[in-house]
Amino acid sequence: MWRRKMVFILSFILLAVNCAGVFAGEFYLHENSDYWWYHVDKPGFYAVVPSAADIYVTKTVFGYEFLEISWDDGTVIMEVGVVPNSSRDDVINFVAKRWSPFLNNERVFANREITTSNGLQTYFYAVEGSGPNGTKSMLRSVYFSRDNDVVYLAMYLPNNKYQGKVEHYWIRAVNDFEWD
Repeated sequence: MWRRKMVFILSFILLAVNCAGVFAGEFYLHENSDYWWYHVDKPGFYAVVPSAADIYVTKTVFGYEFLEISWDDGTVIMEVGVVPNSSRDDVINFVAKRWSPFLNNERVFANREITTSNGLQTYFYAVEGSGPNGTKSMLRSVYFSRDNDVVYLAMYLPNNKYQGKVEHYWIRAVNDFEWD
């Protein structure tokens, strides 16, 4: 038991050091130890993210910051990001369609509004295709809009890895998302 606590404490310290400065994002303990609450002040939301990923890093693309979470040697990637003063369609283009040139036989298999378990309306957009190495891969993404801000959750991964814990991580992230 002591060893488990020590591993958790050391993991949390390493995470805190790696995530310092995440666009006002902070991690909080979740009632389920497989997850953390990830909170961002502006526009004010909570996302449930897996607590056992390999890497948590903040990235900036064209001035927009997002949290990138990866595991399985970087083959499974989840993003949580905010694009202020934007439309949902613009954010879909920014997040999802940037990968289109790299996918052969690309197929959009979700392009619709859904309602989460929390009763929130969100837009679900997903594509699959074969990458340059022939691996069939997918992008799953949801877009929560409020005022002029769009918060997105995205997951990029090989199709055969969307099962078990990874599938549960995605479903939990989508369904437990909350606005402040």
